[in-house]
Amino acid sequence: MKNVLRILALMIAGVSALIIFTLTRKTEYNQIVEIKKGESISKSLKSLPVSKEFMFKLYLKLKNQGKNIKAGYYELKGEYSIISLVKVLESGKDKIYRFTIPEGYSLAQITDKLSAEGKIDKEKFYNELNNIKDFPYLTPNGNFEGYFYPETYNFSEYFEEKDIIETILKEFLKKFPPEKYPDKEDFYKKLIMASIIEKEAVKSDEKPVIASAFYNRMKKGMTLSSDATVNYLFDYSKRRIYYKDLEIDSPYNTYKYKGLPPAPIANPDIKSVEAAYNPAETDYLFFVAKGDGYHYFSRTYKEHLEFQRNNRKR
Repeated sequence: MKNVLRILALMIAGVSALIIFTLTRKTEYNQIVEIKKGESISKSLKSLPVSKEFMFKLYLKLKNQGKNIKAGYYELKGEYSIISLVKVLESGKDKIYRFTIPEGYSLAQITDKLSAEGKIDKEKFYNELNNIKDFPYLTPNGNFEGYFYPETYNFSEYFEEKDIIETILKEFLKKFPPEKYPDKEDFYKKLIMASIIEKEAVKSDEKPVIASAFYNRMKKGMTLSSDATVNYLFDYSKRRIYYKDLEIDSPYNTYKYKGLPPAPIANPDIKSVEAAYNPAETDYLFFVAKGDGYHYFSRTYKEHLEFQRNNRKR
């Protein structure tokens, strides 16, 4: 009987040791986990290396079925055991701030969004931006418009204005390595054109065609006549541009002044930059929105006006 009890005790001790070892064994993590509100915990945690392990599932079950885990984004870097991992997810520590720059947003719109979410002090943000000295592309008068690449960024919980700026500009340099574009003046002109294309295009597949129309206008000595460049002067606050708005005297008014505006008017994505470098081969000079996201392109002003009249009737 004593031997049986001894064996049983040894088995219990062995199982306990195995459980403790499994729960405290550390695994290397380098990932971001999103815990969504309303989504099952098992689904939210499926990307974790331990998600399929029996002991992890059992531990979650014992920990109130994982109901104490808080929704949000978590940056997991380093070694975590099952116990420490669940503790982090329950406490909300290591939460990250996820920020998305939509395509075509201007720098002013980006800073307004960051400020509205309580993540930056605008004055400090612009001061940090003005302190950047070694950026490899042109920034006339410290203007970084066009270089805040539209993407979703993840920032750890303790970040400052400088961290945001450096992370976003680093992403731009990944997309457009300086060594790939040795002619920085030409790149800047293409970036300006790309920003206009970004604001005018709704459908990505039209971007090379819109680029073609703008380049054709420039070749013929015409003005670009882009509403987007005028609306930039109003911080994109206008839903539509009226004739009275076209009277504003500014180098950004491409109805009054020929050629490109002095700087980008927004932050374009890579497809817009590619379109600026590789426009379609067309002889289009005009385009107008059809109402379905696409544009009607025409070669003559007469054809352009005729479509507008017919489209208005429809």
